[in-house]
Amino acid sequence: MYLLDTDTLIHLYAGNTNIIARLNAVEDSEVGITIITKAEMLRRRIEYLIKAETGESLLRAQELLFRTEELLAELLITPISQSAADEFERLRALQL
Repeated sequence: MYLLDTDTLIHLYAGNTNIIARLNAVEDSEVGITIITKAEMLRRRIEYLIKAETGESLLRAQELLFRTEELLAELLITPISQSAADEFERLRALQL
């Protein structure tokens, strides 16, 4: 599986031709994201919706949220495994 990070997914979503070409060149046909990337994408869209200052921007934010949800539904989502959670805890302890 080929995992995309949040920035790459945003560029793909925007139609960046370099990202599209790179994905087309990848031998692995499975493309996905982590649950963290999914959360980041949804958080950005929800913040945009909450911060809307006009009716027009509220409707635009809603449309973008719906489109993002549709995009995410088409992708494979890699969950956090127990070993990844353990490593997270180990690294957090090093920061203290």
